[in-house]
Amino acid sequence: MSKPSMTEYLLSSPEVTDLYQRATQSQFLELAGQGQLPPEVLSEWLSQDRLYAQAYIRFAGGLISRIELPTKVEGQGTSKTLQWRILSLLQTAMSGVTRELQFFEETAKKYGLDLEALGPVAEGGNLSNKSAGFGPNKVTKNYIDLFDSFTAQRHGNRDRTLLDGLVLLWTTEKIYLDAWTYAKQQASGNVDTQGDLDGGALRKEFIPNWTSEEFQAFVKECQECLDAYAAIQDVDTEEVGAAGSMVLFKKVLVLEESFWPMVA
Repeated sequence: MSKPSMTEYLLSSPEVTDLYQRATQSQFLELAGQGQLPPEVLSEWLSQDRLYAQAYIRFAGGLISRIELPTKVEGQGTSKTLQWRILSLLQTAMSGVTRELQFFEETAKKYGLDLEALGPVAEGGNLSNKSAGFGPNKVTKNYIDLFDSFTAQRHGNRDRTLLDGLVLLWTTEKIYLDAWTYAKQQASGNVDTQGDLDGGALRKEFIPNWTSEEFQAFVKECQECLDAYAAIQDVDTEEVGAAGSMVLFKKVLVLEESFWPMVA
């Protein structure tokens, strides 16, 4: 019997079954897929996701700084060839999130959404009103801190490995794909967006974007790069790496559950 890959190990753990479902099947997503999400709630989420995306750029840059490209042209083994593949993946990630930030602004303008929305935000299981000016809420700040722990800047944590970063990259993208796929499935055959509370922003723009074949291919490449890189780690550090990856995986699931705004 072959040994499970890193992503198989993470997804198959009984410890994460319930966590994963809560992270990818929220009431926010149900209403989004039905066209019944109030525009102010969508604005609240989108404004925070924009800040998340900005931090993601720094995170991807930090991972690029951890890549060790081969110095010799000839005789490149699997490890060195994989480094080039991972670099290409991270370039795609950087390009994609840059396009996404522009997509946010264009779509917000088209549908009258507020990218600096204030209002109730999810903090654990409670609702809390923001009294200060616009900025990251508690959950978004935790995401930003996690991303920034990988940055090449001085406040970045150099103990964070490329393997850790690939786990985080794949986890966030995999959750995103599965969450929006779940939202898409809530339409129940009703594709008429004329009565959508947000004017069709979610079902005409956002959901198709985050369930597209292009995005699915990107998530698959994240998975394959992670699995391939995890497979070539030293045997002595493999068990430690797997345990650390599970801790990181579960941390993101907890964050993601709270990242979806609560809908009254």
